[in-house]
Amino acid sequence: MKNRLIISVLLCSLMLTACGGASDEAYFDGGVSYNVAETAAVNSTDSYASTADRSYSVNAEESEASSSGAAEENGVTSEAISKEMLVYSCNMSVDVLNFDEAIGKFKDNIDSYGGFVETENFSDGGGASRWYIENEERWKAYSATVRIPSAQYDSFCTAASELGDLRSKNASVQNVSAEYSDLNTTLQIYEAKEDRYIALLSSITDEEYAITVERELTDLQIEIAKIKTRMNEIRTDVAYSFVNITINEVKEYTAEPVQKDTFGQRLKITISDTAENFLYFLEEMLFFIIAVFPYLILIGIVVIIVVSIRKHKRKKREMIIAAEMNKDNNTDK
Repeated sequence: MKNRLIISVLLCSLMLTACGGASDEAYFDGGVSYNVAETAAVNSTDSYASTADRSYSVNAEESEASSSGAAEENGVTSEAISKEMLVYSCNMSVDVLNFDEAIGKFKDNIDSYGGFVETENFSDGGGASRWYIENEERWKAYSATVRIPSAQYDSFCTAASELGDLRSKNASVQNVSAEYSDLNTTLQIYEAKEDRYIALLSSITDEEYAITVERELTDLQIEIAKIKTRMNEIRTDVAYSFVNITINEVKEYTAEPVQKDTFGQRLKITISDTAENFLYFLEEMLFFIIAVFPYLILIGIVVIIVVSIRKHKRKKREMIIAAEMNKDNNTDK
């Protein structure tokens, strides 16, 4: 048994060394396949490299030059930095005059660029009241998180910004190559360890020892599943970029100055609003009273019964005290 353990330890060390070296070299040489077919989102790895040189800020070129200079000072060339696994994201806000037409065009753009809506929210601009106000001013708003193929990311953002008046746009890019490389190396180490556990289980005769090994194997397989899930998420995020957009309905701009209301007009509006709010308050109070009226009757009945019982007990107690007093008086006589 001791010789077997020594041999297992030696084999473990050799396999760990081989896995670690092979994974790093294979990744940076492009030898490791990201297994793009595992996710429906990843269909073309070559498209990542074609979009890797995009710039998202005014000083992007200066930042890239300074980063390259710092890398060369440390003995690392720019070719050693992997740009194949980049996650792009963009936040934008657009104001439109024709809201329904803009939303329809936006949805058509999603389909034409091969994307899909991850989350979306719509508001018609109305209040939370259950009462319909005919002349209430409403302005619609729509927000969504859209996933777009990375190869079509720039084109889609340009098309989205042309829906109306682009009010804001913030874009960013995250390089997940190092994280993916670490995960891939860890996965190979864990899978090698998993194979050793499985081989060890087939030769164990001690039941208690077998249970311990099975427990360790289960924990290891859970960690392997977590790593694979994260790697799939990374591949999906690399293949499909994030676009967070908000579309707001706005009024048409006019150059004419807005006329100010006179004192009498403001007073009339204030009185009208006050009267309307007071009537609304009375209506709500009436509906509240109607809603709780049955409960008030039930509470009143309970109160009457409790008061009657207390009066009856008090009267009975007084009668007992009076009877005792009369008895004492008769005894004294």
